[in-house]
Amino acid sequence: MELRHVETFRAVAKELSFSRAAFNLGYVQSSVSAQIAALERDLGLPLFDRLGRSIRLTDAGQVMFFYAGRLLDLAEEARTSVSEVGLKAGVVTGTLTVSAPETLLTYRLPRLLAEFHRRYPMVRLSVRPSVVGRLTGGTQRAIEEGRVDVAFVLDHELEESLGFTGLVVEPLVGEAITVIAPAGHPLTGVSSVEPGHLASKAVLLPEAPEAGCAYRGVFERQLADARVIPAETIEFTSIEAVKQCVAAGMGISVLPTVTVSADLATSRLVALDWNGEFRVQTQVAYHADRWKSPAFAAFLKTTREVFGIAAG
Repeated sequence: MELRHVETFRAVAKELSFSRAAFNLGYVQSSVSAQIAALERDLGLPLFDRLGRSIRLTDAGQVMFFYAGRLLDLAEEARTSVSEVGLKAGVVTGTLTVSAPETLLTYRLPRLLAEFHRRYPMVRLSVRPSVVGRLTGGTQRAIEEGRVDVAFVLDHELEESLGFTGLVVEPLVGEAITVIAPAGHPLTGVSSVEPGHLASKAVLLPEAPEAGCAYRGVFERQLADARVIPAETIEFTSIEAVKQCVAAGMGISVLPTVTVSADLATSRLVALDWNGEFRVQTQVAYHADRWKSPAFAAFLKTTREVFGIAAG
């Protein structure tokens, strides 16, 4: 019986929904279904009754739900005890679950993750891509319930009071945002490009603000305040797809500068002289009141050092 399957079972049992459990755990729904099926095969009994679009626990599922909590609590107790032994011996061990959106996993966190692994190779690091990049209710619940130890978000400046009691949010770096165009675009030679310049242009938009794109929301408000409606808007869920399509001449877009710096350096993409301000930060969030394992303390210390932040 794999603890990962037990954890997934508990999430589904709490939500009575495969899709909501998948969202909370940072998995695709097919992975959750496969894990539940594997656990059911291992136990030899169905744990859920599938009733059309709804599910409910079977009698066996209700028994398993009781033991799932005990198993996971005992596993965490074992990890903590082993970590404390390792700490006394000067070795940091344990597990740590980190979540972050694709943008940060690709462009901001590789150096941090590599450095942490180099310093603490005995820590088992679980990195979960988050569907939503902002500090939304789903991310807050994952932190509050202990499903995620540390969450990185790309959002406006946040305060702890926006979430539950005990939520800590630390700013790491202000993210510059660039309005980009393909090489040779007519607006590349214009000083102080304003929203009005885009009235007859195609605009390529990254994921919607409600899905986690804070800077897109600012960009769209700038256009709306100027009463500008682009000739065409095309939505994407992938930053890489946006970059490729802008480079191919499909239109103009807006992305974090860190994601396009290499393309700007080679003139594959061009930064427009945009007359507008974006205030977006990479931030780290965690629960202040949960017990801080040696692995957590080491990760937070490494994060602050890599990003050049003094310890709070």
